Amino acid sequence: MHVSFTELWMAMGPLAKLIVGLLLAMSLAAVATAVERAITVRATRNALPGLEPEWTAVLAGGLGRPETREAYDRLVRRNLLETGAALRHRLGLLATIGSTAPFVGLVGTVLGIVNAFGAMANAGQAGLGTISAGIAEALVTTAIGIAVAIPAVWCFNALTQRIGRVLVELECRAQTLAVATLRGERS
Repeated sequence: MHVSFTELWMAMGPLAKLIVGLLLAMSLAAVATAVERAITVRATRNALPGLEPEWTAVLAGGLGRPETREAYDRLVRRNLLETGAALRHRLGLLATIGSTAPFVGLVGTVLGIVNAFGAMANAGQAGLGTISAGIAEALVTTAIGIAVAIPAVWCFNALTQRIGRVLVELECRAQTLAVATLRGERS
């Protein structure tokens, strides 16, 4: 017996349809967030050289002076904090979707099982045909919940790693510039 998604949708109860709709909205939010964050991380990485003129201006006073060193360290620290905060913006949404989607699907599972038992009680018999729509509803919502969660978690982890690499690159650029300035002062 082959059942199409349309037939499954029509057999679902209103609460299960609401759960599926919620999961689809969560999936769209996760995809949109992941794409937007990936674009932002790439643009930020490409813009890192643009910070060097500001750093160089501070270094013009010479790192040998304590006040210049302090100003430079604070500027670099501020750039790291601002960049990190900007890049991590909305990553919590991906983490939340990744961790909650299976549970939202589980609510649909419970509703499907309840519908299956309700159909069985109304029919007065316990045949597979009586409960199959409710069981199918339960399995579909479970599968959708997992299908939404896995890519959200993968995207969260991948973006977190990329952001970490950008911040390390930012700090390395700042340290390289400082070392080059110190070498120039000692020559």
